[in-house]
Amino acid sequence: DLERGREMKLLHGAALALLLLAAAAHAQRTPRTHAGDAAALNAVFAKLGQKASSSWNISGNLCTGAATDDTDIDNDPNFNPAIKCLCSTGNASLCRITRLKIYALDAVGPIPEELWNLTSLTNLNLAQNYLTGPIPSFIGNLAQMQYLSLGINALSGPLPKELGNLTNLVSLGIGSNKFNGSLPSELGNLAKLEQMYIDSAGLTGPLPASLSKLTKMKILWASDNDFTGQIPDYIGSWSLTELRFQGNSFEGPIPATLSNLAQLTSLVLRNCRISDKLSSIDFSKLTSLNLLDFSYNQLSGTVPSWAKDSQFVLPTGWGCLQRNTPCFLGSPQSSSFAVDSGSRRPVSGSDNSFYESDDASLGPASFYVTGAQTWGVSNVGRFMDAQNGSYIIYSSRQFLNTLDTELFRNARMSPSSLRYFGIGLENGNYTVTLQFAEFDFPDGQSWKSTGRRVFDIYVQGVRKEQNFDIRKTAGGKSYTAVRKQYIVPVTKNFLEIHLFWAGKGTCCIPTQGYYGPAISALSATPRQPGARSSSLRRVRGTVRPLW
Repeated sequence: DLERGREMKLLHGAALALLLLAAAAHAQRTPRTHAGDAAALNAVFAKLGQKASSSWNISGNLCTGAATDDTDIDNDPNFNPAIKCLCSTGNASLCRITRLKIYALDAVGPIPEELWNLTSLTNLNLAQNYLTGPIPSFIGNLAQMQYLSLGINALSGPLPKELGNLTNLVSLGIGSNKFNGSLPSELGNLAKLEQMYIDSAGLTGPLPASLSKLTKMKILWASDNDFTGQIPDYIGSWSLTELRFQGNSFEGPIPATLSNLAQLTSLVLRNCRISDKLSSIDFSKLTSLNLLDFSYNQLSGTVPSWAKDSQFVLPTGWGCLQRNTPCFLGSPQSSSFAVDSGSRRPVSGSDNSFYESDDASLGPASFYVTGAQTWGVSNVGRFMDAQNGSYIIYSSRQFLNTLDTELFRNARMSPSSLRYFGIGLENGNYTVTLQFAEFDFPDGQSWKSTGRRVFDIYVQGVRKEQNFDIRKTAGGKSYTAVRKQYIVPVTKNFLEIHLFWAGKGTCCIPTQGYYGPAISALSATPRQPGARSSSLRRVRGTVRPLW
């Protein structure tokens, strides 16, 4: 029995030794996350309030599971935040973090300095958060970076010249932020760059001459900045398929070199302050073009026949909804009107006005006139990048700074030009009251709160407000009523209120194609004493095409 006991102990010992050897061998084969990368990522997550997922942080090892298999972290919302790792081969596999995604999670705070220790990153997506402060110069440490997305945040300050160190960069997205200053000339070092999204970024000044070296550039979105000078000729030497420059402060002509961009599918130069004869461009070479918008510039010449249906030409066919041919000229029909924009039913306001409903289904180019022809509304424009852009928006929220919350439940929104007309009014001085409240930009630290709606207001052809921002006027608050009043003359029985989008403000917050003028209600009442009360007939009108 004693001998048998010794044999059993030996067998158990041998088995234990084999198990330990197997465990050691398995440990050698199991990928290990680079210690510096692990420490950096944990610090970044701690500062931005994020937590590693068990789908890729198995048993405390970051580079496991979805981080190393073929999971598509870009298009699967279940993997957010997420990382991808690249592991070396061999018995002692070491993994480096190459991709980091913290997307649309409302992460708040400055970019953590530990991020710049992840020197193997090739793809960094921190878009749609509430990151603040500047982009640090340490970003130049990420020399392997190919795709960098910091768009739709609250970043500020000048762009660091060290962005020019990222010579492997293919795509740069920094739009919808609060930067200042000009584009650094060092961006000309990014010879591999194919996409640059810098719209609504707060940038100014001329485009650097060094950008002429970016000959692989395919997509440039640079709208809603304050770029100045001429549009550079070198853009014609790029490989562009999309070019968007609307809402800038350029001068001079359109470069003739744009004729070289045979692969161009989208060209938007709306409201760029450029002046030119269209003969400078050979449109016959732009055979791939399907979106052309040169509107609201100082241009002359002939529009190519294939572009007749583009936004280049303003619509015709409004009949008497024009200042030069007003309806009921010399034969007034009423002395006031009030409209609840976007509403399905009339509302009595605390100002004793009766606000007629305005729920006409206006399209990209159409107008609506009440049955009694006492007021009308027209819309021009189609929302860019939106499958079904909303011309009427709604909120169930309570609105502040008003006794008439019901007036603000609905609003009419336009992608370009929204006009209201008073028709057949008695002549005299009128008080025009416009009422606004911002929708869908929540107060607080969220990426959705970074949206900006900016437009101009004209009354009787006179610009009353330039770059009007509802939320800014309300002290930075959404769901807060704002009133604007103007005293204007009516001399030909006709009143025109024009809300015009000049390419300013964000385009895609909270959704694609969410921008342009919006109004909740409006009214016009006579100023002179003894004015006759309104004879407005409450008859539903009809919608008519603009051409």
